[in-house]
Amino acid sequence: MQKLKIYFYILPVFFVFLSCGIIGSDNPCRKYIGKQDMIDILTEVFLLEAHISHQQNITNIRDSVPYLYAGVFQKYDITAEEFEMAFECYLLDRDLMNSVFDEVLSKVSIARSKADEKREGETQTISPHN
Repeated sequence: MQKLKIYFYILPVFFVFLSCGIIGSDNPCRKYIGKQDMIDILTEVFLLEAHISHQQNITNIRDSVPYLYAGVFQKYDITAEEFEMAFECYLLDRDLMNSVFDEVLSKVSIARSKADEKREGETQTISPHN
């Protein structure tokens, strides 16, 4: 009878962990932010950082970074704190974080290629007047 009582206590705890994604999940961090959303958010953050680093004529742009990030977080309906918790979770799993960064770098590379093509197309359409 004692064993039966133990099962009644352990079994619900197991199902709670299972439903929360702690057991049986290949991505325990999805309880914060799913992998694809994390990839998309980090891609936007990287592109935002690249844009900010090229803004030499704007003074105090670093003061507006939290405001700019807030726009990204709002788009994905998360808070900065939720993003930080998810990011820390992803960092705990090296393989998962590496796969996220690989996809982010791929997306950033594609975005850069598109921007380069657009810039190249714009310079070709401008012809000097002699």
